[in-house]
Amino acid sequence: FLMKTRLLTIIAVAISFFFLTACNENRDVVEINRALDRVALVQTAVSAFPLDSIGIVRTRLTEAKDDIKWLALDSNVVFVKSDAKAVGDLALASRYLKDTPGRISGLVNEIGRCKTQLTGLKEVIELSATLDAKGDTIDDVYLKKNLDIEIEAVNNLESALLETSRLIRLGLE
Repeated sequence: FLMKTRLLTIIAVAISFFFLTACNENRDVVEINRALDRVALVQTAVSAFPLDSIGIVRTRLTEAKDDIKWLALDSNVVFVKSDAKAVGDLALASRYLKDTPGRISGLVNEIGRCKTQLTGLKEVIELSATLDAKGDTIDDVYLKKNLDIEIEAVNNLESALLETSRLIRLGLE
């Protein structure tokens, strides 16, 4: 009877250890899947940017700035105080939108990088890989460090999306 109890205890401990290990890996995979979902939301938001409107407004702003420069060269044109607000608004809108193409391109590139890195990390966990592409040992510390790096990259991606959205909104107002 005592032997049977010990055997059952050993089996119970082994099963518990197995589930704890599996849960730990699953938690990492769940966290990666959440991060991938967040990246997908950023990708949806970026694809919803009104690129045509932004391009048209940027073109019109450039034309308006060129017109103001041309008018300023004409000695017969006098600007009054009320013109200053319009010129200031024009300059402000132009500043908000000037980097938009580069910002959007950067977001698209970072979306791709985040997807690749997160998917690769998920595969490493699911395949129980022991070495990475560089030959470094993959252990719990390695996984934690790389998961933290990739989660931080997703946080930064979301922050960049918010800032780009804010600048676009201000530039189009």
